[in-house]
Amino acid sequence: MKKKILAGVITTMAVLTLTGCQSHKSANVKKTTGVGSVRKTGTSGKRVFGHNGSSETNDSNLWDSEKQDKLDDFFDDWADSMDQEYEKYSGSGQIKTAAGEEFPKEFDRVQVNGQKASLSYEPDGKGNSDYNVVAIYNYDKDEGASHITYFFAFHNGQPVVLVDETTNGEYVQVKETANKDLINGFDAIAAGKDASMPDSDDDTDTNDSDSDTEDVKLVGVFVGLLKSGDWFKDGLKEGQMYYGTDWDYKGKMKGYDYITANGDPTSYFWFKQNGNDVTVKFVDDSHAKSVAEAPIKTEHYTIDRLKSDYYVNSSQKAEVNGYVKALKPIEDADK
Repeated sequence: MKKKILAGVITTMAVLTLTGCQSHKSANVKKTTGVGSVRKTGTSGKRVFGHNGSSETNDSNLWDSEKQDKLDDFFDDWADSMDQEYEKYSGSGQIKTAAGEEFPKEFDRVQVNGQKASLSYEPDGKGNSDYNVVAIYNYDKDEGASHITYFFAFHNGQPVVLVDETTNGEYVQVKETANKDLINGFDAIAAGKDASMPDSDDDTDTNDSDSDTEDVKLVGVFVGLLKSGDWFKDGLKEGQMYYGTDWDYKGKMKGYDYITANGDPTSYFWFKQNGNDVTVKFVDDSHAKSVAEAPIKTEHYTIDRLKSDYYVNSSQKAEVNGYVKALKPIEDADK
């Protein structure tokens, strides 16, 4: 299986000694060197309390190298299913996102669910922070500052998976992921169990989402906001953003709906919903000599994630519903 995690390299024997418990098992992945240092804030003998009121002590095996190895393997399988390649934080220096964020250095800029919170990197999961982070994985997309960064952490002694897709602003806006596979996998590993990706053929409801298909225009709006928000909003404002179906570009889009600014093929995003999964296809001309030679790139997202990003509170829903109404059928493009 193709590995999707790029582990950070550790450059000195002294650092190896300090961080040996967090080494990745894979030896054949590309490695990068971090810079800077990591602040340690854990204290011995501290009691922490879980959500159910039960107490744990630092004598318990909250997180260790064996569990980290399991998480690396599980996350690698998950990333492979998403067709995304992640870099793993090595435990030394910083991991940098496409938006220019550097973690753990910029943990002091993080807001969780819109509220200021303290985060620190703690390889054993125990520390004085609101969120004691044990693992960081970052995926930089092909466009601009777009990225997805996951923080696996312990909050009040309980496992939680946070996600960051911030591209600008004073604060790094982080929230709990809605991805059930990641949540369930981390919960299982933290409890000392094995974790694996569910078999999509045998378990069609693994993401705990509604099985009903969403309105095609709503999914189209989600895709537009996700892939190129400014382009999509500008097109709507100018009355030049459309949706349609049945343009089978190069014989590879049969059965897909699409949104488009009605330009050349690079102005199209094709999408298809299958349960909780949304497949998105687009012409990627970033490394091609011409649009005609450009390959078609495929990405997968979940309805759960798209809703958690753009369709949570009343103001978000009102905004998105306004975009749905403004999205025109392709038949109007010739009028």
